[in-house]
Amino acid sequence: MKILILVTILFTIKMSNSSCYWNENCHYKQFSSKTPYEFVRGDIRDSVVMKPGCKTISLWGLVRHGKRNPGENFVYKMLDATLLKDYIKTSHEKGDGIMCAQDVDNLSNWIIDEDTFHNVHQIAKEGYEEMAGLGHRFSAVFKDLLISTDEKNYTLRSAYGHWLENSAKGFIQGIGNESLVIDKPHKTYDIIAPYESCNYYMKGVKQNPEIYKEPTKYQDMTEFLAVKEGIQKRTGINYTLTNENITSLYDLCRYTSSGTHKKLSPWCALFTTEDIKVLEYIGDLRHYYRNSYGTPVNKIFGRIPLTDLLETFIKAKNGKGNLFTIYFTHATMMDMVYTALGLFKDEVPLTAEFRNDTRKWRSSKSSAFASNLMVTLNRCIDGDETDYNVVFYLNERPLDLICNNGECSWREFEEILKPFVNTTLDFC
Repeated sequence: MKILILVTILFTIKMSNSSCYWNENCHYKQFSSKTPYEFVRGDIRDSVVMKPGCKTISLWGLVRHGKRNPGENFVYKMLDATLLKDYIKTSHEKGDGIMCAQDVDNLSNWIIDEDTFHNVHQIAKEGYEEMAGLGHRFSAVFKDLLISTDEKNYTLRSAYGHWLENSAKGFIQGIGNESLVIDKPHKTYDIIAPYESCNYYMKGVKQNPEIYKEPTKYQDMTEFLAVKEGIQKRTGINYTLTNENITSLYDLCRYTSSGTHKKLSPWCALFTTEDIKVLEYIGDLRHYYRNSYGTPVNKIFGRIPLTDLLETFIKAKNGKGNLFTIYFTHATMMDMVYTALGLFKDEVPLTAEFRNDTRKWRSSKSSAFASNLMVTLNRCIDGDETDYNVVFYLNERPLDLICNNGECSWREFEEILKPFVNTTLDFC
């Protein structure tokens, strides 16, 4: 009997060591809208769709800004949460927590990054790298378009915010064409973020507590309560962690992880894969109701930039349009455009009662840092025949939910976007 107990203890210890965060071979890296682009991107150089006899004559893109530092309110809460690493170390030394020794060491040796916590709401170094990488890869494929130096041939513009304007600068650096000029943001937010100047949206949706009812409710559900209990036991902290504590620890995990350098934060060791999936779902619920299908008005805002896409390509088709048009915006605008196109729509609305692991709406993939919707207009010549097609790309992969694996005939393209042409925001 004693031998059996000893074997059981040894087996338990072995199993515990085999699941330490520091030596796991595969981590779950989907952190809702704070997911580094490197974790979700493709590579346009490998995935570009180009038929024989075709040439791209115009490129249109909507790009979310690169990774940015958290805002002031989040920073204060995250800084408070960093104090917990000393509690975790002390608990481990007492034998109260169940984290692996190396994970505790890594957390104990973690040093605050001055840029992340002092330059609030600014683009992070990694965010600039994400943008530069994006520009570099697109220039490798569409060099003939992006080398233009005539301001009449292109549009580069961002919504308001230094992190957006610096994202555009990073993109230009990646292209390698320093002569490109970034237009100043429009005061009316026009097509890049029209909801920002809409009182109906800002007060009735974004600032409306009812919009966040489902994610708030989810924090009272069994799944989230299990996350809290698990972290409590794992860390051995001797006081009850609040929902705010959990959120701040999660923010430390995702804001201090790096995609470009392929390095996850030691703060992520506090969570299991299931924990991260639960926290990701809270982000999905927020995006779903604030920016997408959960609120009907959202799809109307998404039609505004899509109308610009259609008009831009009609002009290019007639020899009068831009060689390229790139707008830098927020995750909110990205979500609204997906909604207008009917993308990632689940048959059953997302709710707190049920988390579907096979759901289509995943903010980690569609609204990650630097996420982008790029569209190309291609002229195809076959003898005396001239035709046009349009290809949609999401995060540097053909968007297979539209037309034929992302490739539309001109007629299909017009049929999708023409209904949006007369969209108005009179309700604002």
